[in-house]
Amino acid sequence: MYKLKKRIGSGKHRIVYDIVNGHVLKVSRSKRGRRSNKKEVSIYYSSPRSVRKHLGRIKKFHRKYSWIKMVKYWRRFPRSKKYRRKLKKMIAYFRKRGIMPDDVLTRKGKPKRCNLRLKRKGKIVFIDYANFRFKRK
Repeated sequence: MYKLKKRIGSGKHRIVYDIVNGHVLKVSRSKRGRRSNKKEVSIYYSSPRSVRKHLGRIKKFHRKYSWIKMVKYWRRFPRSKKYRRKLKKMIAYFRKRGIMPDDVLTRKGKPKRCNLRLKRKGKIVFIDYANFRFKRK
């Protein structure tokens, strides 16, 4: 179906492959992986545009959520105070809109750089947001 270049990451429940045309494919390993894929799809498509521009863009997904095709972001999140401040402001922005971003900071409050990337203009993008939650009202 897709020409895979290489495996670029994995977690407990999903494997991430690089696709030739500048995209990544997140493939579930288990039922929990499919649940993570479904959650990412639902968060992406139910978020307002102002929030969605900070989430990794989803191009396609399997109807049973066994895989998701997303845009690949190459620029890594820098280790600077400037970007740490930007990230904290963005987390507050998400919380104000009812989305609780989990798995973004370590227990010590440092950014989890494996889940963050930058767009071309330096905007922060969450590439793994399966652990985000909607705040109950």
